Amino acid sequence: MPDSEHLRDLKAVWGDACHSMWAELLSISIAESVVRSRYAEIESSAILNEIVYAPEVKGRLGTLTKDRYLERVPRYKDAVITNRLIILSASFELYLNNFIEAYLAARPKFYDQATGKRTMAGDKVYGEVMKVRGLSARIARMAEEAPFKIKSLNASLEYVDDVYMLRNVLAHRAGQVDDYAARSIKHISFRSGDRVVMTAQQMMTLAAPVIKVAEALDRKIEHFPLSHSHNQPRLR
Repeated sequence: MPDSEHLRDLKAVWGDACHSMWAELLSISIAESVVRSRYAEIESSAILNEIVYAPEVKGRLGTLTKDRYLERVPRYKDAVITNRLIILSASFELYLNNFIEAYLAARPKFYDQATGKRTMAGDKVYGEVMKVRGLSARIARMAEEAPFKIKSLNASLEYVDDVYMLRNVLAHRAGQVDDYAARSIKHISFRSGDRVVMTAQQMMTLAAPVIKVAEALDRKIEHFPLSHSHNQPRLR
């Protein structure tokens, strides 16, 4: 079965985010290598973006001298990787919302094709699911209300929980882990008071199961042509 449009979008967004992450890390490493190899030739007061042609960053890096750049390289790399958590969480949440809509729209019990609106039963399910906080909890509620089976996803949903928790720490606590987050995050070890910093391997370890959850949800939908100008999803 081909991926739904929404799953293709998720994979495209995350794929682009990963590719650009590797490119940014490469760029930082190339610049670091150049600065180290030419260290003696570069004046201590020289501003790096005046040495390298990069009009996009003119006036945005401040006094980024060779020593300041080398000092900040680890922080730059950490930020490039860690900030991908926001993209992963946001793009998966958008996919999940679209999946819920598509799932309901595919079933006459939940959606009236004649009026183009959800039925009362569909509104009830949608309301019950969307009022739940947390992405894996929302999936669990959807599975109860619709219903459909998700037992095989339980282990992968823990990774969804970790990504959602880390996203909240970054967005609402400036990246500082509190006691609750430290206890809740299962697949990466943080202590209370730590700052969220991700390695590339940790980022990919979290991302792979999240994408697999989306793929598993997507397999509950089949696509078939209607008389409309677009295809509507159909459940297995």
